[in-house]
Amino acid sequence: MQDQKGNMGVVVSFIIVIGLIGLVIYSLMNKPVKVDPLEGIGLINSEDGATGEPQANQGGDSQQQALEGEQPLQEESQQNIMEPNKNVRSLSNFTPVAKVSKLEKIDTVVGTGVEVKAGATVSVHYTGAVAATGAIFQSSKDFGTEPVTFPLSGVIKGWTDGIPGMKVGGTRRLVIPSTMAYGATPPPNSGIPANADLVFDVELVAVK
Repeated sequence: MQDQKGNMGVVVSFIIVIGLIGLVIYSLMNKPVKVDPLEGIGLINSEDGATGEPQANQGGDSQQQALEGEQPLQEESQQNIMEPNKNVRSLSNFTPVAKVSKLEKIDTVVGTGVEVKAGATVSVHYTGAVAATGAIFQSSKDFGTEPVTFPLSGVIKGWTDGIPGMKVGGTRRLVIPSTMAYGATPPPNSGIPANADLVFDVELVAVK
């Protein structure tokens, strides 16, 4: 009789442990993913736009390890970072172009503040679209009113070369060939086709 009670206690303990494990797994699977609008513009900076180590958010080994899966921009968590817009929107005052052969910089509003130097850290608002269709794939303003801040050494080459010379308060349109963007490997779920030329409207808020 005593043995039966002992066995029953073991069975009850086992059931309780299994239940707790199930609750932990459920909570992990339903944990919300933080969206980082900075990731939308990429963390590569190479000549062909298809290779290179992540540059943004530099500062330590732990941060670098966290970015190792981002080529460009993470595998698992990135699938939630660059979700395409549910409703397709078109970039205003832009006529789609079939092919972009070189970087174009068009100042739609000339700023009057501090000028950006090469390699600077900037705070901006941006809207990105596919040049061939004009379809917007992401805008920083979709994530709130605060601008995003990053070093120019940590973004796609079209930004690294296209932002210097802007002044605070200005807005510049960057028309970027695919070789200076993401090339054949755009971020997963970004809405950016492989080898796509891109166009960005960039509003410069501050220079750090």
